[in-house]
Amino acid sequence: MNNKNFHPIQKVPPIAHALHHWDEATGTLRYEYNGMDVLTLQIPTGHNIGFRHGSDGSMQSIQYCQQIYVSSDVPVKAIVTFTLNAGAINLRPHRAQAEQAILGQLGTPLIHGANGMYDTQWDLLLDWHGCDWHWLSSSIETTAEGKCIARMEVSFSQKAMFINLRPQYYRKHLGYTYHKPWEFVPNQKAVAGWCSWEAYRRDISIDKIEHIAAFMNEKLKDYGLTYIQVDDGYQKMPLPANPKGTMTEGWFTCEKTKFPGGHDSIVQAIKNKGFAPAVWTNANITNPEFPENHPNDVIFHDGKPLKGEWIDFLYTCSPECLAMHVEPLFRKYKETGYTYVKIDAIRHLLFDGLHECVRLGIMTNEDAEARFRAYMEATRKGLGDEVYYLASWGEMHEVVGVADACRISMDANPTWAGVRMQLFESARWFHTHRILFLNDPDHVCVRTKLAWAKSVLSLISLTGELYMLSDTTDAYTPEKLEVIRKTLPPLTGKTAETGPLSLEYPAYTWTKLHGFAVQSHETPVEMEDVSLEDALNMAGDFPTMHNNHPFSSLWAFHLQGAQGSWCVAARIATMPLPACSLPLENLGLEANQTYLAFDFWQQKFLGIVKTALDCEALAIGECQIIALHRMQEVPQLIASSRHVSMDAVSVKEYHAAADTLTVTLTGVPCTTEQYFVHLPKGMTLQSATADGANITCAQGDLLIVSVEFQKGSAEIILHFKKEEIV
Repeated sequence: MNNKNFHPIQKVPPIAHALHHWDEATGTLRYEYNGMDVLTLQIPTGHNIGFRHGSDGSMQSIQYCQQIYVSSDVPVKAIVTFTLNAGAINLRPHRAQAEQAILGQLGTPLIHGANGMYDTQWDLLLDWHGCDWHWLSSSIETTAEGKCIARMEVSFSQKAMFINLRPQYYRKHLGYTYHKPWEFVPNQKAVAGWCSWEAYRRDISIDKIEHIAAFMNEKLKDYGLTYIQVDDGYQKMPLPANPKGTMTEGWFTCEKTKFPGGHDSIVQAIKNKGFAPAVWTNANITNPEFPENHPNDVIFHDGKPLKGEWIDFLYTCSPECLAMHVEPLFRKYKETGYTYVKIDAIRHLLFDGLHECVRLGIMTNEDAEARFRAYMEATRKGLGDEVYYLASWGEMHEVVGVADACRISMDANPTWAGVRMQLFESARWFHTHRILFLNDPDHVCVRTKLAWAKSVLSLISLTGELYMLSDTTDAYTPEKLEVIRKTLPPLTGKTAETGPLSLEYPAYTWTKLHGFAVQSHETPVEMEDVSLEDALNMAGDFPTMHNNHPFSSLWAFHLQGAQGSWCVAARIATMPLPACSLPLENLGLEANQTYLAFDFWQQKFLGIVKTALDCEALAIGECQIIALHRMQEVPQLIASSRHVSMDAVSVKEYHAAADTLTVTLTGVPCTTEQYFVHLPKGMTLQSATADGANITCAQGDLLIVSVEFQKGSAEIILHFKKEEIV
């Protein structure tokens, strides 16, 4: 029966079933969850509809899953409306399967075939199955009250359409216990910078920081690089150098020969060149005299201070210990002027330290988790809400709700093993991206092969992952700088698919082969080539590896910008990819539509595409980035040379009419970029004017507009004429 009670909206969304409300007179079936009608089905009156009435069971072998179903005695079309909170997104409720692209998104697109809606504020997932359906618009609508609306037309029949409603999806269904978006939302901004670790390892100094800051200011700042991060090597060892002191004193006692001005000089050198200062720290205690001077702050076993692999001595993580050594340290980083802090070795604190205590029987599983969580919360309390916080390394559910970003891979380097790891782990963990935290695939070493650098930077830019470079300035050759500039800034996109990780994909098989990332020596890792045999051995064996597009090698980013919606398909050769005909539906596109295709790195128009896209073969490490726009009967911007997104970065305003195209662009003064416009048959350019730039135009298969920016923005107006086609 209908439930007549009014349910107020709770701050913490209930783990409870939605309740139905049926109005036979209007043919309206509504399901209310947490005081809001999240699902409304408008069914033509006069039809005999069957639907699920109550909440007498889970209806699935998964806890907290409600299954709603609707069927009809005769075929009938109905309108289904989802009403969710601001920030809701359309996604596919499972990870990419055989030959499917991994789905990403920028904005609020409605993606063909993506049969899920996710409320990011309530951690609520709804997905539907068992019927034919299609979206009624290209993007999610926003009401005056800030609610998100998505509508689709559904074909009902005697075979039931069923809808799964899963409250607290990431928290309960995927096990991320600390994911509570009603309390904490990670910072959603794009992050790009330079890190000192794989450039210099511990051989870092204030002179080198000043040098790199000046170089980046000249070469990359205008393109979106914002942070300079000093890594390991600034602190005086062992930690703390004074065993009677606190860890704050330890980390803020710098090596005098390398940093005579201490942290203040680091922060000032970075700020002087217009960058935000960032710093690395970790959870280590290395001074062997520290435990005897702080016996209440270090864990002991059999009368001796316990040491964990990679972590040395272990904090007790008691309130008193955290109040003395941890919270003040992170507060000091903030007060000194660092706006980005990276905490390292925390996985070793947990896995090799506190878990060792569990194995020894000196604490319980629950106690180990609670102590680690207390450590993380103390670090965030010291930093406050404004400092950007990266947890490194290894995805751990205990950092959710504390960190803004989480490193999802081991230490990267310029070998194929290191590069492939970044590409593959970006794919494996993509369902967490900008939901639980921003994914960090670790720093990129462009001193690798040009093709490999192009692939990893393209992927990081399009996914919007954390974008960090780590080389000395001599690695930034003109051709490498060109690739970096065309991938800066990273987008602010997020995942458009979710679901648990498959355990049929191997993790880290590459670590036993060439290029093992964690090396004991102090010098940066150098690039080395890879044989095809080694590359395939690194990949391991898994269900899709013999497909045209094995898992991790095919992506589809559905983007929204001032010029509308488009898709960027990315083919990344984590294994050699054959030439193939790629079905458009595998990219989340409609097979019965006509698209215009453009290859970014080749700067080449691929022509009109229907049903499938013909793709070239790619060798190990190569990539192909293709923009796909639905063809229109008006002049249409379809690509640019400025950014790998083609172009979600430089197009700020866009107005297309039958015979006029007006575009407002941003750019770097004294640089030239090309913009590619498709014209309907019989149309030619009549005139072109620009304010803020010099332009030249050339017409072939596409109209190519070369824009020489005189200042940071320019308005381009193109007028066309169309000749009669006899």
